[in-house]
Parts: sequence; C-alpha cells; structure tokens
Amino acid sequence: MYSGTGIDKELQADVDREWLETNGLGDFASSTAAGIHTRRYHGLLVANIEHMDRHVLLSALEDWICRKNESIPLSGRYHPGCVYPNVQQCLARFAASPCPTYTYRMQGLEITKSVALVHMSHTVLVRYQIRALDKQTRSENIILRITPLLAFRFFHALTHANMDLHVKTYPAEYGFKIQPYNALPPLFMQAEGLFDFLPSPEWINRVEYPMERERGFDYSEDLFAPGLFEIHVVPGDDIIVSASTAELPLHSRGLRALWDEEMARRQKTQTEVKNRIHARAHSQSQLLPFLASQMEDFLYTTSAGKRLLLAGYPWFGSWGRDTLIALPGATFLAGRVDEGLEILSNLAASARDGIIPNTFDGDGYPNGWNSVDASLWFAWDCQLLLKALGRDREKQAAFLDICAPAVYNIISAFRMGRVPFARVASSGLLETGTPQTQLTWMDAQVDGKPVTPRNGYPVEIQALWYNTLAFAHKLAKKRNDPDPCPSRELNAIASQFAAKFVLPDGTLCDVWRAWEDGGQDTALRPNQLIAVALPEAIAPRESWKPIVEKVREKLLTPYGPRTLSPDDRDFCPTYGGGIAQRDGAYHQGTVWPWLLGVYTDALVRVLNLEEAGKSSAKPAASSEKAAAKAKPQALTRGVKDLLKTIQPLVTTHLTQAGIGHISEVFSATEPYAPGGSIAQAWSEAEVYRSLLILRAADRESFEAWEKGLKLFAIKKA
Repeated sequence: MYSGTGIDKELQADVDREWLETNGLGDFASSTAAGIHTRRYHGLLVANIEHMDRHVLLSALEDWICRKNESIPLSGRYHPGCVYPNVQQCLARFAASPCPTYTYRMQGLEITKSVALVHMSHTVLVRYQIRALDKQTRSENIILRITPLLAFRFFHALTHANMDLHVKTYPAEYGFKIQPYNALPPLFMQAEGLFDFLPSPEWINRVEYPMERERGFDYSEDLFAPGLFEIHVVPGDDIIVSASTAELPLHSRGLRALWDEEMARRQKTQTEVKNRIHARAHSQSQLLPFLASQMEDFLYTTSAGKRLLLAGYPWFGSWGRDTLIALPGATFLAGRVDEGLEILSNLAASARDGIIPNTFDGDGYPNGWNSVDASLWFAWDCQLLLKALGRDREKQAAFLDICAPAVYNIISAFRMGRVPFARVASSGLLETGTPQTQLTWMDAQVDGKPVTPRNGYPVEIQALWYNTLAFAHKLAKKRNDPDPCPSRELNAIASQFAAKFVLPDGTLCDVWRAWEDGGQDTALRPNQLIAVALPEAIAPRESWKPIVEKVREKLLTPYGPRTLSPDDRDFCPTYGGGIAQRDGAYHQGTVWPWLLGVYTDALVRVLNLEEAGKSSAKPAASSEKAAAKAKPQALTRGVKDLLKTIQPLVTTHLTQAGIGHISEVFSATEPYAPGGSIAQAWSEAEVYRSLLILRAADRESFEAWEKGLKLFAIKKA
C-alpha cells in the first residue's frame, strides 16, 4: 500500500522554501518553512473577495507558549536589522503535507502547529497540538497567547498605520469580529477551549519583506493587532483557531470536526486522482498522480460560478494564454475532463469579435485582449481535448458544436482585421506587431521598450496560425461546414513558410522580416519547436531533426529549454535582481519549464519519424518473434536521455522554492536557481504532459526511471 512521497517527510526549516495552501475559490495562504514571511504576498488568509480581487486579510499570528518562567515564540517576522520574535530557537522541523506543519521543541514539550484552508470557504484553520515529553510537564498549566496581525489590503500593495482603520472589535461566537474598513468584509476570529480575548489595539510597525527588497519593490509595512487570545492549555490539548470572512456556527459543528472533514476531503481527492490516473494508464505510477493532484491548486470557481485557472502563485491572476497552454495537462489529461471542457467553453463564450481574452479579473470577467496568440492556442486545446474524449462520441459531438464555431470565428477575426496589430499577408502568413509592441509570449519590457522585439512574422505565430487553419479545414470536412482553408491554401502557406524561415542548417529563424524592415532575426530560441510540435506542423519534415538537435545542443537544461543560446551576445546567464534586471533576462536565456511540453512533442515526433524510416528500409520481419526483437532503439535512447536530463526538475526542485510545485523560471546557467512565481500552472501542466508523452512513447523505460526516484519510491505501509 502506498504511504506517501518524500515530500511528506521533514524538510529543513528555512526561508528559501515556501508553502502554498489553496481552497478552490482563488484564495491562498503562503509563508516559508521557517515560519517567517519574506514576501508581501505571504499571509494566512489571502481571500479572493467578490468584485475586489485578492486581499491579504490575516497576515500572521504572533503566537507564544507562556510557561511559569519563560515565554517561547512560535512565529517571527523581519524588522529592520533583526527577526522578532526569534522563532528559530525552538523550531525543530517542518513538513509540507497533508498541510504545512511546524514542530517546535522546548524543555519538556513538543508543539505542532498546522495550517489549512477550508475548501470552498474563505476560512483558515490553525491547529496547535501540545505534547509532554517527560512526566514533569504532563500536568503543567500553559497559556497559548495568540495575537492576530491584520493587513486588510490588496495583495499587490502594502499598508501603513492610518486613522481610517476601525479598531473596535465585537463579540462573536467563541471569539470576536472586526471590520477594519467598510469596503472590505469583516474578519471573524474564533477558538475553542478555555480562553480570554483581550482587546488591545496597536500597530506593529516596520515589518519587512526581504524578497520584495531583492526584487526592487517597497518592502516595509505596518500590521494591525486588534488584541490577543489567551488560551489555557495543558499537555495533551488540541487547540484550533479559525479566521474567516463569515462567523462559523461552532454550536452545531466544532472546529475539530471542520478540520477532520477537510483532511478527509484531501485524502479522498488524492485517492480519486490516483485511481483515475492508474485506471487510464494501467500502472502504479506515483509521480504522475502527485503532479495531477498538485495542479488542482490552480483551478478555482468565482463567486459568479465561473470555473477558471490561475496562471501562478503568489501574484498572477487568470490569463488566457497561460490558461490555454496549461489546460490540457491541468485538466483533461489529468482526469479532469469535465473541468477542462467547462473552462474551454467559458473561454469561447468570453471571446469578443472572435478574439479570446488574455486576462480576467478576480470575478472571472474578461478585461484584456492584448495578445496575438492566445486565440490561436485555443485550437490546440480543442485538438487535445477531442483526442482525450476518445470514443465518447456523444461528448465529442457536443464539444464540436462549441469549438467549431469558435475556431471559425477566430480565423475570421484575423482575416477581417479585428485582431489589433495583426494582419494576414498576401502570402497567407500572419504579420503582427510594431517595433514598440510586445504581443507574443516573449512580452517583457524595460523602460517602455520591448526587450525582444518580435514584430513581423514570429515563427510560433505562423505555426499556431497554420495549425488553426488546418484544424478548421478538418473540422469543416467532418461537419460538412464551409471550408475556411482548403488544402491548396494550406500547401501554399506551408511553402511560403519554408521559403522564408528555413535557414541553411535546416533550423528556423525566430522572426522573419523583409530586408527593408530589418531582415531575419536568426537568434536561436526555442519558439521554432512549436513549428514541429503542433498536431498540424508547418515546418518541413527535413527541418524537424535539425531543429530538435540544435535546441538539445544549445538550449536544453535539466529544468527546461533556455530562451536564447549562450553563444548569443545578448545572453543573460542569471535571472534575478530588480525589475529592469529581471525583465531584461526574462527571455534572454532564462529557462522556462513549460517549453518542455513542446520540446517533448517535437523530440518524439522526430524519433518516431526516424524509426519509421528504418522500418521501411528493412525487409519485413519473417515472424512475430523477429518483429518483437526489432525494438526501436533510437526512441528508447531518446526517451531515456530526456528523462535523465530533467530528473532534477521532478525530484530536487519539488522540495525547493514552492514546495511540491514547479517554479515559473530558472537561471540559464548552473546552479539553475529558481525564480519568478513559486508555482506556475503552465510549468507544471506542460512538465506533466511531457512525462505522459514519454511514458506513451516507451512505457518500460519510463517505469524503470520512475522506480529510481527517491521522492516517489513505492513503500509498504
């Protein structure tokens, strides 16, 4: 029986490891394994408030164990030049699952503190378990002193002491209520057991967040403390404190029951995901169900009932492009077909003049159409979803009624000039942007100027455009609809692409421009992989292998492909520093894990093509036994090599940065330091999809590789 992964084990309690809790509403809680906030985004209850987006309501709890002769802190925070209180003196260990749990040891006592958000409720529970380590402390009278520290501000902002905050607290069932500002919901703090709440309003000044300082942002704020709980405990007690935007009915259901229900729900969800993955794959994989389960953190339902996908934590919202790239791996390839179908349908319904929005607010309403490629990724999602639906003809037909009109409208939007800064040229290719715009996924700016100007004909835009047209052509034939792009037009577009983009070595230029507009941009970037990887590949077959080999040689790292070759004069080896420094490196070498998905698609396509060529060159096998011996060696070798290369990403990295999650980016050279957001949807979804592709290509090699992963070794209970 499976009993867990290495991520369940104790981790070093340091500020470089961060944990994440979510609840399905867009809320989150996050901090460090050291119990000290390092970012403005850290907090115990960061709630997605209706019409207002996410706000840090409860930042932290200052909690102490008060004994006869001493008081020992269970949390700390940064102030200028120091940490107060000094929590490190008794923090013994940290574990990330089934929820973030700190263990403290002091003379004769062990205290565990666990934090959990309640699913589909703007509620956080903090549980304290007190255990005696010797006979002398078994009957000791102890006071657990807890002071809530409130921020009540937009999660991108910081707050400071002000006269507008309402300091008064009001009685609530087993606790108190406070509403610091009329525009924000109240906060209810409740506890069970023998306690007193002592109102003592004060501002805690100059709390600092060193990660914000490192990133070049303001990093100091003031937090408000409305008072403190004094809870009388003895060893053996189990105390839970809650914070919520609604008063919990503790007379009918206690906090312990709520905690137990949440832990049972988590276990049930993980078991269901594991069973779905195993049923579909007929395997006992532990890595794949773990990644599939973790991606639930990115799915949420708005107050209006819309299902969306967050791009990443802790600062990203919902983005059209990110959603469409992440959606296959996060939903319908992870056993969440209905969720994926719902999100894709919502995106289609949110289109304006055929354009898929690129941003959504916290309530799920579209408010941005500034991407040229978000709409084009929609067709790719439709292709993968139809494949995932398999033999379910009824669902396929129902989905075709949604996706076909949406795809036709997207094509019409480009052809009719409704997409800003995009036009279909006489060649049939798609020209986009100006020297001042940044409309592709490489969209960083410094001082108002694009870091990687990609105006003209970006290679992946042509690939996505062609794939959309070819998909629409097949849809039209299948449904007897008017054909938006007959075969002769597709062939002409592919010929124009080959004539313009293919370089002498068989690889592709990153952006094609006419000579008078600056000519080809031949920088070696991973975008050309998309021209091989999509279901309807625009790159000529003779270019597939040179593209993959060049990317493997110059761009591939253990954490994904680099965005620029190290040989390029603009290459930036590290990602970090202030805003301008980070944005300047964002797509100039920085590693992006999400690109592993298209790299794996392209690699396996090349390997399969090689094997097909070998098979056609050999005489037919004289028997089934001889055919069985003719194992595709190139495919096996390619799969093994890639799995070995990316192993640190799905082992070591899962206990770093955002524990159990995959970061947004990594520096381009060793030691490949993680950067950006600590949990990025398209990173995790495309790494997961990459692993699925590799397992499908060579199951035996994949399973042998997985057995050697220490974090995911199967154990007997």
